[in-house]
Amino acid sequence: MVTIFAARPAKADSGQTLDYTLSGGPIPASCSMSQDPTLFYVEEGTVFAVNSTGLIVSDSAVDDIICFFDLSDLGGVNSLTYLPDLLGVQLYTGPEDSPTMLTGTFYFSGSLTNESYTLNVTPAPDPTT
Repeated sequence: MVTIFAARPAKADSGQTLDYTLSGGPIPASCSMSQDPTLFYVEEGTVFAVNSTGLIVSDSAVDDIICFFDLSDLGGVNSLTYLPDLLGVQLYTGPEDSPTMLTGTFYFSGSLTNESYTLNVTPAPDPTT
């Protein structure tokens, strides 16, 4: 997959916070993101991207851009630097310029390695006050 980026106007995240946990394959990762994320880039019908906040890859905090793909582009997710191309299901509903992220357990294969990955997406616990 080749992705070209251009900046988009910022909007505030809204909706519930979701926790993402990727396991399997050689690259474990986790992060949290709004169910209605602030978008960094959109290509309608193909992909949208978000700036990662709190992305942890192999126990290290990293900055990256996470890309979510429509089924027309084989679905799945990747990042510019740390996560491989993971092919499988589409992780959101709605158009790319206004996605709503899904919860559940999702299965992917690495596009280059054919390794199996599992992504668990769950509502984040409410912070205690």
